[in-house]
Amino acid sequence: MDYHREFRQAATELGVPEDESARFADLIRVRIRAGEQPDGIRAGQFGGLPHLPAGTSWPSVSPGAPLAFMASLDCAALPRIAGFALPEAGSLLFFLAPTAAVESCSIADEQKLARVVYVPAGTETVVAEAPVDEFDDEPLFGPEHDLFARVEANLPDWLDGAEDGRSDFQKHLTRDMPHCAELIALVQRLWPGEKSWIGEDFLVGGYSISAQDSPETQLAEVDETGLPPGPERLYHWAEAEHRVMREWVPLAQFSVPNEEYINGRFLIRHEDLAAGRFDKALSFCEFTE
Repeated sequence: MDYHREFRQAATELGVPEDESARFADLIRVRIRAGEQPDGIRAGQFGGLPHLPAGTSWPSVSPGAPLAFMASLDCAALPRIAGFALPEAGSLLFFLAPTAAVESCSIADEQKLARVVYVPAGTETVVAEAPVDEFDDEPLFGPEHDLFARVEANLPDWLDGAEDGRSDFQKHLTRDMPHCAELIALVQRLWPGEKSWIGEDFLVGGYSISAQDSPETQLAEVDETGLPPGPERLYHWAEAEHRVMREWVPLAQFSVPNEEYINGRFLIRHEDLAAGRFDKALSFCEFTE
């Protein structure tokens, strides 16, 4: 479904010029929120044991060090969102290391401790038997519960704040938007209950929710040669982060039932998502230390 078109049509009915509503619509991210409350479509499970392809080994960091199973999504049951090329069928399985032991904070090191597994529709699967972790006593899966999916709109956090608190680049994005407050209210009316936190839910799409450095900031590359500290450097960093946000999308964001984690998160490029290259997804977890 094209939720952005629905928004623009509603904005036109309010008398908002089409060019303004189109620019604002570019800031809206439509995401899927899957939680335990049965107010949506059953679309997966959190915890429990995964259904792996017959003959496939449980994903691991190394022999004797299996990853923990987080959740699975039934792609055929997920709501369809224009511009967000999730598989039409099959399932996605998400694994993370049971503890947050990383040698460094580099992106490369973190990928050793995370895995996204895509199981195509029609694949013969079996309920996997949890292997023994020879190096850790942490459980490899949590209590199982169903995930029920619904759609919600997601706006960048800075858009709700005062205009004088926005960066120069954020002000650039919202220039010539005299109806900005009305459009924010329209989003809330069309998709009531929009939340800016993860809680106990499993999020697919939208913006990254981060209490630490955002993954987009870590992926952004800026040539700071000749850029003095100050507004110009901040503008270029914000511009680069925005560019990354357009290229990448959170494939999954969720709370991890482990005291060493705050949240788990996988990001993937839109082009890799459309091509089914889930091995290209990157993990950006938030840790308590």
